[in-house]
Amino acid sequence: MMKRDLLKPTADVVFKRIFGQEKEITIEFINLFVEPPEPVVDITYLKQEMLADNRDGKVSVVDIRCTDTNNQHFILEMQVVHHDGFLNRQLLYACKAYALQYISGEKYKPKHPVFLLTIVDHEILPGVADWNHEFSFNHQTHPEIKVEGLSLRFIELAKRRKLDNFNMENPTDRWLKFLAEPEKLITMQKFDISVYPNLLKATELLDRSNFTIEQQIAYDRHWFAVADINQVRIDSYDRGHGDGREEGKVEGREEGREEGFDLTLNLIDELEKGVLSNEELAEKYSKPLAVIEKLAAKFRR
Repeated sequence: MMKRDLLKPTADVVFKRIFGQEKEITIEFINLFVEPPEPVVDITYLKQEMLADNRDGKVSVVDIRCTDTNNQHFILEMQVVHHDGFLNRQLLYACKAYALQYISGEKYKPKHPVFLLTIVDHEILPGVADWNHEFSFNHQTHPEIKVEGLSLRFIELAKRRKLDNFNMENPTDRWLKFLAEPEKLITMQKFDISVYPNLLKATELLDRSNFTIEQQIAYDRHWFAVADINQVRIDSYDRGHGDGREEGKVEGREEGREEGFDLTLNLIDELEKGVLSNEELAEKYSKPLAVIEKLAAKFRR
């Protein structure tokens, strides 16, 4: 059998192609991982941009946003690079989606619930063994009392991949296997992927031939940029760790971590848009111009 060239579903362009265009696949995915009170039977995709208001001035751009026939709102995100403030940014996305339902001057009556599901291909809670996390708003003393409206769920794919005990009889494990190791789905013995039409279609869509030349270039540049960001993070950590050890200061190690971690996929998005100059990006992200120019070379050829 000829080896197929499958793209990784965790890449931005691939994740959006599958879950941002294939309704049946997205519906199955949401019902499995979000488990909304009302099962989803149909969805309508919404704009990825949530415009700024006069309070925060931020235009929030998410990977996938949709609503279903019961007016439940869903946000799906894929993150492959760690950055500071990650949980806060996800909370902002969910809160903004909820707030957008209000009209100016309207009374604060309950609105339709917003569910945010983020797949992270790194660890966000390194001290916690669990890889599936759900956050909601509960009374601290009486957890049965809950403020309805927002629900945030995070899947740490990196932790799940390390366990390497996927049960292919379990539907959630099948999809996690697809995200973690899609190439193995079509070669696994005693597993007939054709029995699961949505999973089969999602896997077939990973074939490089399904993407335009522009999308393939964006895909390759995405991973080049991720590799560069990770190297900057490692180099910065090493410098900070070394300086801290030499000076006997914990601050040196922390500064190294922060210098490496705060360069995020936001920067990749800005480089792809090509709106700001290298100098403007360096100032905005407080990064050396040389670092920005190195990353920009991947996008502005």
